[in-house]
Amino acid sequence: MTSLQQLESHIMFRLVLARTLFKSGLENCSTNVDIFNFSHGLVSLHDAVDNFTGAIATHLNINLPQDSKLITTINLIRDHEKVKDSAFVLIGRDEIVQLNTLRNNIKHQGIIPNINHSRTLLGSITSFFQEYSRRYFDLEWEFISLTDLIKKDATKDSVKKVEEMIEQGKYKDALDKLAIIKFQVFEELALKVRLNPNRDLFPPSDDTKKLRVSNNIFPGQHSSWWLTDVYDRARLLEKGIDRNLMNRFEELTANVGFNNAEKLDYILDHGTNWGELNWTREISVFCLDFLVDSIIRNQYKEHAVRQKWIYESHKIKALEDISIYEHKDNKLIHTMLKGKECNAFFIGRKAGQWEIFESNDCFIRIYDDNDENIIEGFFKEGDESKIKFLKTEYTTRDDEGNWVLIKEEEY
Repeated sequence: MTSLQQLESHIMFRLVLARTLFKSGLENCSTNVDIFNFSHGLVSLHDAVDNFTGAIATHLNINLPQDSKLITTINLIRDHEKVKDSAFVLIGRDEIVQLNTLRNNIKHQGIIPNINHSRTLLGSITSFFQEYSRRYFDLEWEFISLTDLIKKDATKDSVKKVEEMIEQGKYKDALDKLAIIKFQVFEELALKVRLNPNRDLFPPSDDTKKLRVSNNIFPGQHSSWWLTDVYDRARLLEKGIDRNLMNRFEELTANVGFNNAEKLDYILDHGTNWGELNWTREISVFCLDFLVDSIIRNQYKEHAVRQKWIYESHKIKALEDISIYEHKDNKLIHTMLKGKECNAFFIGRKAGQWEIFESNDCFIRIYDDNDENIIEGFFKEGDESKIKFLKTEYTTRDDEGNWVLIKEEEY
């Protein structure tokens, strides 16, 4: 299939916009009772057809009047094709004319459409997009706009491979690949952070400690917080992602995790409905469409001011013996002897100053030069005066997640 990047940028933009408007229109038209959402959906579908036919006209080098209306555009496309084939019939033209009338009634006169009658147009309009996206652009309508709106190249490339699998009829492989992409985008980083002691900002919970010695680790495993599902739904709702559709996606694909906390190889756990009956093009396209739409909603949105994540690590020396305690029962777990030097991380140390307002601010993590023999605990408030700082490294992460040294300070 032709890649959207191979098309002229203006045509590509209009196809992407048309597909986005089309999807929004269908979503709003799914209601049986909300006439306002349904009306909004019809207007969006009209705008989708308008952009789509405009892209076709540009592709065919048809000169449109500056104030060209939708019906004028489709008539010019029809007339252009009839020159080459007198028997040419523009599929779906009658339904588009009806959609145009409904849109004008809604937009200019405030006339409410009949939901049951108007919904009969949706199938023909969908067929119109499918037929002519293949005819003029050699593209499957279901794939237009989805992949090329993804900002992260690695994710975009993975989705393109899924599209190829679907085109080749490799539906089982496509569904497994989609499950892995979903894990990579939504869950992998958080799970890696939870498994890696070096990335703890606070002492790990008992559940996290169990997870780090487990095999076959999946997201949500060893999590006893009863609000997890509520929080998960709220988080997805905030991003505009339907949790129920996500559940359907997860039922049709697989739960992805790691084999253990060290190797981090992917493992896939399939549900009871995993079988050939569900390895179909229809299901594969649904999962692809839903996932990429979710990725687009989830991906980073640009802001006028972008903040940088800053991590401070220190080389320290004990001026006196420093006792380190386990927070729960105040049990002594380590004594850093006077004169001992080591690498350390503190929560209560910010930009060269102590900010200790409560006991949790006295958290310390100490480790050797190879990031081994890690000890985590709390010192007594006031013992920060026993710590001498020899060197501080300030690091951040670039757009690819790699560590970057900002500066070093020696004292």
